[in-house]
Amino acid sequence: MQLPLFPLQLYLLPGGISKLRIFEPRYTRLVKLAMASGDGFGLCMKDEDSLCHFGTRAIITDFERLSDGLLGITVKGVEKFVINDHWQEDDGLRFGEITLMKNWTPTKTRFADRGISNSLKALFEEFPEHSDNYPLPDFDDMTWVCQRWLELLPLETNQKQWFMSRSDHRAALSFLHNIIDEQYKQEAE
Repeated sequence: MQLPLFPLQLYLLPGGISKLRIFEPRYTRLVKLAMASGDGFGLCMKDEDSLCHFGTRAIITDFERLSDGLLGITVKGVEKFVINDHWQEDDGLRFGEITLMKNWTPTKTRFADRGISNSLKALFEEFPEHSDNYPLPDFDDMTWVCQRWLELLPLETNQKQWFMSRSDHRAALSFLHNIIDEQYKQEAE
Protein backbone atom coordinates (compact mmCIF):
# COMPACT_ATOMS: atom_id res chain seq x y z
CA MET A 1 0.00 0.00 0.00
CA GLN A 2 1.22 3.50 -0.77
CA LEU A 3 0.40 6.45 1.50
CA PRO A 4 1.40 10.09 1.84
CA LEU A 5 3.38 10.42 5.07
CA PHE A 6 3.12 13.08 7.77
CA PRO A 7 6.27 12.97 9.94
CA LEU A 8 5.42 14.34 13.40
CA GLN A 9 6.56 13.72 16.94
CA LEU A 10 2.95 12.77 17.61
CA TYR A 11 2.50 9.23 18.88
CA LEU A 12 -0.90 8.03 17.76
CA LEU A 13 -1.98 4.40 17.95
CA PRO A 14 -5.09 2.68 16.57
CA GLY A 15 -8.18 4.19 18.17
CA GLY A 16 -6.27 7.33 19.14
CA ILE A 17 -7.70 10.72 18.21
CA SER A 18 -5.83 13.98 17.79
CA LYS A 19 -6.27 17.44 16.31
CA LEU A 20 -3.69 18.84 13.88
CA ARG A 21 -3.09 22.29 12.40
CA ILE A 22 -2.26 22.29 8.71
CA PHE A 23 -0.26 25.25 7.44
CA GLU A 24 2.30 24.01 4.91
CA PRO A 25 1.21 23.59 1.26
CA ARG A 26 2.61 20.04 1.12
CA TYR A 27 0.37 19.00 4.01
CA THR A 28 -2.64 20.73 2.47
CA ARG A 29 -1.92 18.46 -0.49
CA LEU A 30 -1.65 15.47 1.88
CA VAL A 31 -5.13 16.27 3.27
CA LYS A 32 -6.57 16.47 -0.26
CA LEU A 33 -4.96 13.14 -1.23
CA ALA A 34 -6.09 11.45 1.99
CA MET A 35 -9.68 12.61 1.54
CA ALA A 36 -9.78 11.72 -2.17
CA SER A 37 -8.44 8.19 -1.72
CA GLY A 38 -10.29 7.34 1.47
CA ASP A 39 -7.13 5.55 2.66
CA GLY A 40 -5.98 8.40 4.89
CA PHE A 41 -2.30 9.04 5.43
CA GLY A 42 0.60 7.69 7.42
CA LEU A 43 1.58 9.34 10.68
CA CYS A 44 5.19 8.49 11.38
CA MET A 45 7.72 9.76 13.86
CA LYS A 46 11.22 10.97 13.06
CA ASP A 47 14.38 9.94 14.86
CA GLU A 48 17.01 12.62 14.25
CA ASP A 49 16.62 13.26 10.50
CA SER A 50 15.30 9.88 9.39
CA LEU A 51 11.79 8.43 9.45
CA CYS A 52 11.07 5.77 12.02
CA HIS A 53 10.27 2.26 10.85
CA PHE A 54 6.72 2.04 12.30
CA GLY A 55 3.76 4.39 11.91
CA THR A 56 -0.02 4.54 12.11
CA ARG A 57 -2.44 4.94 9.24
CA ALA A 58 -4.80 7.76 10.16
CA ILE A 59 -8.05 8.94 8.65
CA ILE A 60 -9.48 12.44 8.79
CA THR A 61 -12.75 12.44 10.72
CA ASP A 62 -13.42 16.19 10.83
CA PHE A 63 -12.00 19.51 9.72
CA GLU A 64 -12.52 23.17 10.57
CA ARG A 65 -11.20 26.64 9.84
CA LEU A 66 -9.24 27.73 12.93
CA SER A 67 -9.41 31.23 14.41
CA ASP A 68 -6.03 32.05 12.85
CA GLY A 69 -7.34 31.07 9.40
CA LEU A 70 -5.46 27.77 9.23
CA LEU A 71 -7.01 24.40 8.53
CA GLY A 72 -7.62 22.20 11.55
CA ILE A 73 -8.22 18.48 11.11
CA THR A 74 -9.24 15.75 13.53
CA VAL A 75 -7.60 12.42 12.83
CA LYS A 76 -8.13 8.91 14.15
CA GLY A 77 -5.52 6.15 14.15
CA VAL A 78 -6.74 3.09 12.25
CA GLU A 79 -3.89 0.57 12.09
CA LYS A 80 -0.14 0.31 12.50
CA PHE A 81 2.22 -0.17 9.59
CA VAL A 82 5.85 -0.80 8.70
CA ILE A 83 7.54 1.49 6.18
CA ASN A 84 9.23 -0.62 3.50
CA ASP A 85 10.41 2.29 1.36
CA HIS A 86 9.86 6.05 1.29
CA TRP A 87 10.64 9.01 -0.94
CA GLN A 88 10.12 12.75 -1.07
CA GLU A 89 8.51 14.63 -3.95
CA ASP A 90 9.51 18.07 -5.26
CA ASP A 91 7.15 19.94 -2.91
CA GLY A 92 8.63 18.12 0.10
CA LEU A 93 5.70 15.76 0.66
CA ARG A 94 6.87 12.29 1.60
CA PHE A 95 5.29 9.05 0.46
CA GLY A 96 5.81 5.54 1.69
CA GLU A 97 5.32 2.00 0.52
CA ILE A 98 3.94 0.36 3.65
CA THR A 99 2.79 -2.99 4.98
CA LEU A 100 -0.16 -2.91 7.37
CA MET A 101 0.19 -4.67 10.72
CA LYS A 102 -2.48 -6.49 12.68
CA ASN A 103 -4.03 -4.37 15.42
CA TRP A 104 -3.88 -5.52 19.01
CA THR A 105 -6.93 -7.62 19.85
CA PRO A 106 -9.41 -5.94 22.24
CA THR A 107 -9.10 -7.52 25.69
CA LYS A 108 -11.51 -7.26 28.61
CA THR A 109 -9.99 -5.47 31.60
CA ARG A 110 -9.17 -7.97 34.35
CA PHE A 111 -9.67 -7.17 38.02
CA ALA A 112 -5.87 -7.07 38.52
CA ASP A 113 -5.59 -4.38 35.82
CA ARG A 114 -8.38 -2.10 37.04
CA GLY A 115 -5.90 0.28 38.66
CA ILE A 116 -4.41 1.09 35.27
CA SER A 117 -7.84 1.66 33.74
CA ASN A 118 -9.02 3.73 36.72
CA SER A 119 -5.86 5.86 36.62
CA LEU A 120 -6.51 6.69 32.97
CA LYS A 121 -10.13 7.52 33.78
CA ALA A 122 -8.96 9.87 36.56
CA LEU A 123 -6.49 11.50 34.18
CA PHE A 124 -9.26 12.04 31.62
CA GLU A 125 -11.42 13.66 34.34
CA GLU A 126 -8.56 15.93 35.37
CA PHE A 127 -7.73 16.97 31.79
CA PRO A 128 -11.01 17.36 29.89
CA GLU A 129 -9.19 18.92 26.92
CA HIS A 130 -7.82 15.44 26.22
CA SER A 131 -10.88 13.44 27.17
CA ASP A 132 -13.05 15.61 24.90
CA ASN A 133 -11.45 13.72 21.98
CA TYR A 134 -13.03 10.50 23.28
CA PRO A 135 -16.81 10.82 23.63
CA LEU A 136 -17.02 7.02 23.99
CA PRO A 137 -13.95 5.95 25.99
CA ASP A 138 -13.53 2.20 26.42
CA PHE A 139 -12.01 1.78 29.88
CA ASP A 140 -13.17 -1.86 29.88
CA ASP A 141 -10.84 -2.71 26.96
CA MET A 142 -7.29 -3.08 28.28
CA THR A 143 -5.85 -2.77 24.77
CA TRP A 144 -7.56 0.61 24.33
CA VAL A 145 -6.40 1.70 27.81
CA CYS A 146 -2.78 0.67 27.14
CA GLN A 147 -2.72 2.49 23.81
CA ARG A 148 -4.05 5.73 25.34
CA TRP A 149 -1.47 5.52 28.15
CA LEU A 150 1.36 4.98 25.66
CA GLU A 151 0.22 8.03 23.70
CA LEU A 152 0.25 10.19 26.83
CA LEU A 153 3.46 9.07 28.54
CA PRO A 154 6.68 10.99 27.80
CA LEU A 155 8.58 8.06 26.29
CA GLU A 156 11.65 8.17 24.07
CA THR A 157 11.07 7.63 20.35
CA ASN A 158 12.83 4.25 20.40
CA GLN A 159 10.57 3.09 23.27
CA LYS A 160 7.46 4.17 21.38
CA GLN A 161 8.67 2.36 18.27
CA TRP A 162 9.38 -0.79 20.30
CA PHE A 163 5.82 -0.86 21.69
CA MET A 164 4.44 -0.34 18.16
CA SER A 165 6.37 -3.39 16.98
CA ARG A 166 4.68 -5.68 19.53
CA SER A 167 1.92 -8.02 18.36
CA ASP A 168 -0.29 -7.44 21.43
CA HIS A 169 -0.74 -5.19 24.47
CA ARG A 170 0.98 -7.45 27.05
CA ALA A 171 4.38 -5.69 27.05
CA ALA A 172 2.64 -2.33 27.42
CA LEU A 173 0.48 -3.67 30.25
CA SER A 174 3.52 -4.98 32.12
CA PHE A 175 5.30 -1.64 31.63
CA LEU A 176 2.26 0.28 32.88
CA HIS A 177 1.97 -1.96 35.96
CA ASN A 178 5.59 -1.16 36.82
CA ILE A 179 4.97 2.59 36.54
CA ILE A 180 1.51 2.87 38.07
CA ASP A 181 1.90 0.25 40.80
CA GLU A 182 5.18 1.94 41.85
CA GLN A 183 3.39 5.31 41.98
CA TYR A 184 0.67 3.86 44.27
CA LYS A 185 3.36 2.39 46.55
CA GLN A 186 5.10 5.75 46.85
CA GLU A 187 1.82 7.52 47.61
CA ALA A 188 0.98 4.95 50.29
CA GLU A 189 4.29 5.46 52.12
